[in-house]
Amino acid sequence: MRGMEERMREIEASLHNVKLLLREKVVQLKDQLHKNGKADVLIKDLYSENGELLKALEVTEQRHKIAEKKNYLLEEKISSLTKIMRDLSPSTLPTLQYHFTCS
Repeated sequence: MRGMEERMREIEASLHNVKLLLREKVVQLKDQLHKNGKADVLIKDLYSENGELLKALEVTEQRHKIAEKKNYLLEEKISSLTKIMRDLSPSTLPTLQYHFTCS
């Protein structure tokens, strides 16, 4: 009988230790769940922000292409105007004589 009582106390002590370990694990798992929830929110925010940044990048690239086209057209106009000025200059300016002296 004493042996059974002793064995019963050992089992109860063991059960008590298991309950304590389980409570500790529950606390750890709840903490991990909370951290995972925060991480999930951050990931969703980053995903959303990434989408917005991609849209902004696309708009910026389109504006850059438009600016490049406008720049090209302006360079073409400058080139054409420069050519016109060169073509007009000799006929409108009086001929200048240059005197070179050798030293």
